[in-house]
Amino acid sequence: MRWQRTSPALHERIPGVCEHLRREGDARAAGAFSPVAALLAIAVLALAAGVLDPASAVAAPWDPPRAFPARYDLRAHGRVSPVGRQDRFGTCWVFAAMGSLESCLLPAAALDLSANHLANHQASRLHFEGRAPSTISTAYVARWEGPVLERDDRYPRPGTSPEGLRAVRHVQDVLFLPPRSGPRDNAAIKWAVMEHGAVDASMAYESSAFNAATGAYYSRTTDLDHHVCIVGWDDEYPAGRFLRRPPGPGAFLIKNSWGREYGERGFFWVSYHDRMLGRGLAVFAGVERADNYDAIYQHDALGWSRSIGFGERTAWFAARYTSGGDGAVAAVSFYTPGPGASYEVRVAESLADISGAPPAGEGTIAVGGYHTVRLVAPAPVVAGAGFVVAVRLTTPGSRTPIPVEHPSALIAPRAAAGRSFVSRDGSVWSDLRTRPGFGHSDVCLKAFVTAAGAGDDAAPTVAIEPSTAARGGIARIRFTLVDPPFSCGSAVVKLWLRDRAGRTLRQVRIPAVAVNEREVWRFATPKRRGSYRIVARAWDVDGHRQAELSRATLTLE
Repeated sequence: MRWQRTSPALHERIPGVCEHLRREGDARAAGAFSPVAALLAIAVLALAAGVLDPASAVAAPWDPPRAFPARYDLRAHGRVSPVGRQDRFGTCWVFAAMGSLESCLLPAAALDLSANHLANHQASRLHFEGRAPSTISTAYVARWEGPVLERDDRYPRPGTSPEGLRAVRHVQDVLFLPPRSGPRDNAAIKWAVMEHGAVDASMAYESSAFNAATGAYYSRTTDLDHHVCIVGWDDEYPAGRFLRRPPGPGAFLIKNSWGREYGERGFFWVSYHDRMLGRGLAVFAGVERADNYDAIYQHDALGWSRSIGFGERTAWFAARYTSGGDGAVAAVSFYTPGPGASYEVRVAESLADISGAPPAGEGTIAVGGYHTVRLVAPAPVVAGAGFVVAVRLTTPGSRTPIPVEHPSALIAPRAAAGRSFVSRDGSVWSDLRTRPGFGHSDVCLKAFVTAAGAGDDAAPTVAIEPSTAARGGIARIRFTLVDPPFSCGSAVVKLWLRDRAGRTLRQVRIPAVAVNEREVWRFATPKRRGSYRIVARAWDVDGHRQAELSRATLTLE
């Protein structure tokens, strides 16, 4: 059986390794902020390497290009939230994501969403600030950790955000648009702006290219170092308004995050001929009420960072969970790399039963990105019993259809055996962790459950197992998230190692821990023999907080 994955040289570097952009070249630079952007921008190289199938791509909603107005401004339609101020911190990508989400909610709901909460709880290797792709902000909202309101967690407070805030909305879809191929390839952006709202876009910014007198920007630099929101356009914006005259007219209207003093009260124009704008594009479009489902089951807290497959456009992937209450799997979510992906979803009690299970849902997804699909036939689950969700995914133009949470420069997944599986045909399965190089990876596949009766009304607890380890070695602290039925399925867990005097020596915050799953916290132990305390607390996605700390003993020999 031939196992294929996207080339590490082309795809593994995607999340946040922007310092590589110039020396890697423009083709690889295009992917620094989005897996979709990377796969499409380097299509020619990937074809040569045998990664992509030469099959023609399925038509996207913006193809063939429809007649868009020559000018468009979301502000005129009441669909742009106020300009933010990131101050001295490198949090532009946070403001761009929240700006897109706020815009997509307007005009029906005007919410001021917390940038501080996303910056502190992004769960990547960054500490509050730094360069990050839209996949990091997507993972944050997809796991139901946010968004939360600005009034509940005000910006900026690096390292300080309250635990246990419940998301005020559930983001169930984030569109990843393909990168622009040239100055007139703007149909996808225009479609997204008009249909959904502001587009989170990466760009390369150099202050010397900004014309402060006209609020216009045009550059040929390639260092993707900034995120903004595209909120409109003008096809006839004069080329003469830029410091360096571009080859032709036309510009996008941009909402920045540097306060209203910048540009035209916080907005500016970027030429259609700008070299890097439009290489990474995300739209936080699929926003639903926070009571749409009663539980979320997930292993992919940190999101999509790799795509794999078997050398064909179709492959299967599956995730195993243990139910925290009686109910039904009503929807599942996963990532698709481009337009026109088709899927079939099955749910069964075990992996062996998947091949014989009837389809619970099937269809085609028009645009790449993170997507939730509702099942036509919800599948019942029982408290304490295992269940498996599986997806057959066909991706036109790609022979690596399986989305994977894989270690990268920005994320360190917490994978475990027996919960993520892949298959060529849906009959013969293998544990993803047994594949060379994927011992720390999980498939990106969540399950959403509706309760048979009342929803979650009790706080979870963390059951910690006593442990023994060698001093100066590695401790393995095993714990399980326990939650009385009905459980909302997922919680943030914090653990601390303390000495006898109560001083904290080690600590960790783990988002989206699944109920009834045995987890492990690994860390380097102190060099002194003796007894130490492990304490823990959990906060679930429904806003319940474990009242008393859980405790266990770590003995160092």
